[in-house]
Amino acid sequence: MLLRDFLDPERALSFFMKFAVYLILAAVLLQFFWCTLRQSSPLAEFGLFCIFLLLSPLAYVIREWRRGGRPAHTARRGAERTPLLPQHEEVE
Repeated sequence: MLLRDFLDPERALSFFMKFAVYLILAAVLLQFFWCTLRQSSPLAEFGLFCIFLLLSPLAYVIREWRRGGRPAHTARRGAERTPLLPQHEEVE
């Protein structure tokens, strides 16, 4: 991000929101690793593992939903076409 982008209120706010989200995600991940490193019950570790297994597909579904789903299939023209000769002319 360039310094002049901070003068634009929309871009600056967008940057700071993304930065805040990254900080929160980093804090959550550090907390997750701290919980798994200290001695906790295997059931709690298994529960955290299951939560992260469920969050990944959920994030994928949300991302695809926001993108508008799959793009419509467009008809492609074939590379091999029969050339058309001009009408009213003889073929030599």
